[in-house]
Amino acid sequence: MRIALCLLLLIAALCAGSGRAGASAREAADAYHRGDFAAVLRACSAEAQAGDASCQSWLGVLYAEGKGVTRDAATAASWFRRAAEQGHGAAAYNLARAYEEGDGVAKDLTEARKWSQKAAEQGIPYAQLQLGMLLMQVDRDMKEAVKWFKLAAAQGLPIAQGFVGSAYELGDGVRRNYRSAVKWDEVAAEHGDTLAAGHLASLYERGLGVDADAEEAYFWYRIALRDPHNPSRKEDEAGLRRVAAQLSKKQLADAEQALRDWRPEEAVIGPPKRAKRKGTQPQGEPHLFATGTGFFVSRNGHLLTNNHVVAECAAVRVSDADKSTPTKVLATDAERDLALLQLSRATPAAVFRGEEKLRPGEGVVVVGFPLSGLLTSDPIVTTGIISALAGPRDDRHLLQISAPIQPGNSGGPLLDSSGHVVGVVVATLSTLKLAKATGALPENINFAIKAAEAQVFLKAQGIEVETAPQGAPLSTAAVADRALEVTVRLECWK
Repeated sequence: MRIALCLLLLIAALCAGSGRAGASAREAADAYHRGDFAAVLRACSAEAQAGDASCQSWLGVLYAEGKGVTRDAATAASWFRRAAEQGHGAAAYNLARAYEEGDGVAKDLTEARKWSQKAAEQGIPYAQLQLGMLLMQVDRDMKEAVKWFKLAAAQGLPIAQGFVGSAYELGDGVRRNYRSAVKWDEVAAEHGDTLAAGHLASLYERGLGVDADAEEAYFWYRIALRDPHNPSRKEDEAGLRRVAAQLSKKQLADAEQALRDWRPEEAVIGPPKRAKRKGTQPQGEPHLFATGTGFFVSRNGHLLTNNHVVAECAAVRVSDADKSTPTKVLATDAERDLALLQLSRATPAAVFRGEEKLRPGEGVVVVGFPLSGLLTSDPIVTTGIISALAGPRDDRHLLQISAPIQPGNSGGPLLDSSGHVVGVVVATLSTLKLAKATGALPENINFAIKAAEAQVFLKAQGIEVETAPQGAPLSTAAVADRALEVTVRLECWK
């Protein structure tokens, strides 16, 4: 299967493999998103000739799209190659795309696979998806393809999530597991993947991996059929007719109301916006609604997390392997999006960074429990940099970071290179939303609440955290070890 992919236009400060982007590349990124393509050329022409990989990548984008210059696919591919040979991930992805499509170079799927792997190994989700698809086409290696689809899916790419769901449904590259198919198809469908919605509907109709539910199947068939280009349209139309015949007038009316209210998920972090419909949970029974992350901030069992992790919960529990322990919510601050919880036992406590100011470009580590139920139940460690000292619309309460985060990371610690807390993970910028607004696809634009904000909140509740000056840099593994001692998975029950 082949899909058309847009050029991956990474914000220069976040481009993988090129180190910290220079001022010219950052200026080019700002100019591109303003639509001032002449300014991109002015900022990057000399730097690209001098060997700056980020600027070379930006010139490749301009020539590939014909913005500010006459479109010249061969020149674009040449610039992408020069940047990719220096290890620039976005350029490697775009060069792979050129080889895949024969755009400016002779079509060569083997070369496409080589360059997409270099980009995929740097964690770029669109490259991981591209590599998986090329492995299907070139090597016929579905097992290896699914491995890369899973990595892209774990970073929140809906089409990759749908591919993983299909693999589990068909037993193609993995052992057939209908429950896993339902999980992956549902998260993809909730984020707008209509092909996954059709697969999910079929699973509900047939009762595979989930209790048979005609109303749920009707809902997802209707979502799938909103896409006029859905390749499974005929099968979905037939499925819709079958399940509609099983529903009463009231059930059909309820489903139609749910369809009018439903919107694809835009916010990646936080609980689902749409409550599950009738039939998905036993009435009156408590159920696991969402998960998040928290970390200990005192030796008396006090935990810090996001307010949105606990706001809709009837009960909050700390889970550890097979044990689940109730915890008490002591205080919340909706404006700061923070919450204080407490376990009734002594615990280790995180150490916050002292008064040393943060700088853009500093390395950071995130520890948390993303996509619980889909990925491992173990904590997951990701790394990145501090990209900016403010959040959206210049919000100085937040930090912008490049470390990948997913649903379930909310409330986890953000640590500096010496293992000290410098923030609380809170949100990620919606890829789809920004793509619609700017035409560009962002990569790892994520946010954390500054540690100073958390300390103000905690002090108001009588909690004085431990602080220490920034020490010598530690290995990522050593920083993770410190974080793992104080980080826990939180369960929201309703």
